[in-house]
Amino acid sequence: MPKPTILYIGESIKYNQKFYEGEFLSRFNVIRSEEKDRVCFIDALKTKKYGDFSATHRPHFQTEGEMGQWDAKLIPLLPPSVRIFARVGAGFNWADTDVLGQHKIWYANGAGASDEEVSDTALYMILSIFRNFTRSQFAARTTDPEIFNATHKLIPTISHNPRGHILGIIGLGNISKKFAYKARTALGMEIHYFDVVRASVDEEHRLVATVADCISLHTTLNAYIQDLIDARALALMKPGSRVLNTARGQVVNEDALVAALKSGHISAAGLDVHYHEPQVASELAGMANVTLTTHIGGGALDARINFELNAMKNALAVRPDRESIGEPLTPVNAKAFNAA
Repeated sequence: MPKPTILYIGESIKYNQKFYEGEFLSRFNVIRSEEKDRVCFIDALKTKKYGDFSATHRPHFQTEGEMGQWDAKLIPLLPPSVRIFARVGAGFNWADTDVLGQHKIWYANGAGASDEEVSDTALYMILSIFRNFTRSQFAARTTDPEIFNATHKLIPTISHNPRGHILGIIGLGNISKKFAYKARTALGMEIHYFDVVRASVDEEHRLVATVADCISLHTTLNAYIQDLIDARALALMKPGSRVLNTARGQVVNEDALVAALKSGHISAAGLDVHYHEPQVASELAGMANVTLTTHIGGGALDARINFELNAMKNALAVRPDRESIGEPLTPVNAKAFNAA
């Protein structure tokens, strides 16, 4: 029986060459996508340039964005033989996973590969926005002794230890559970959470529900969650509280956040992700009480290696060469797939 064909999109394997050349190539016939834009890619699907391939595989982050949104216009053009889209990364706002499921196509991401890295980034943000480390860095980098001394005197009068403060987590998934554990055990914070799925009684017992001194966002991005933290939500937060976002930029309305920071209602913010990414809001960039990074929450070599490996393992787990297909290790659209 011939091996199933997988349409490989993007850069070559970088870290798991032995697994790719052995296990992966022994099970798949790999063809590489040649299109550099959405129009050409759609035309290739319409003309069946790549035949009846069984899976698509995207092993790296910074490729394939030129194909735009995988939506109801593009997905139906995939051949009926496609069983899975295996991709790196944790986010999936660029693809309509429900439409994929409706076409009996699994969508699998790299969930779990960067849990430690993203939760560590959130921990860094907590320390920075409670202790005003960014303000201190701004001052130190001026190399001006007068500014140094002034900031040295100011910081102790406006900073707090995180211990004893309430961390409110929005979206209780694997990353935020790790973050909650680290913030509680290392920093002595108390935790409360909101999630569309309630945690177990034992898990809830370890969490403390009260008014948060800082909220941390750990949600996916979709039409319902965009601008979740808007002017109204910020106004409901206690005066002087803080906002931390390592999820997706458009979960927080930046204009509303800027206004809340200027008024002092929100005392500080930590943002690894940005609304118009890669463009960072200039007003936020100029604020000494805002810690900004370049979407590097999961940016560690360990995560890259595991993301790449997991994408291949997800494709293999589905067994698209068999009539009775399997389930990927980290499915995103199980509900839509099983309902189809």
